[in-house]
Amino acid sequence: MEIEKIIYIVIGIIMIIGYIPTFIDLIAYKKKAINTMSYVLWGIANGATCYYSFVILPDLLFQIMSSIHFLSCVSLIIINSLIKEEAKAPS
Repeated sequence: MEIEKIIYIVIGIIMIIGYIPTFIDLIAYKKKAINTMSYVLWGIANGATCYYSFVILPDLLFQIMSSIHFLSCVSLIIINSLIKEEAKAPS
């Protein structure tokens, strides 16, 4: 395996690990932990990148990484929205 591919994989893994603390804050602690507008913009950018990976540059590793980033952004937005709704509901 070439060094470039190893570096790409390591960077992708580090970026994916970066989502974990936010998922923990949202799921375990039930606290709003994201700026929704930022994640909407990142989701749009990651969605475009994901589309690009499947249509323009069909590279399996790129498709996997871009799909994970896109799905992570969308998941965080959905979970964050559900937590806000739960917080507003009367107890």
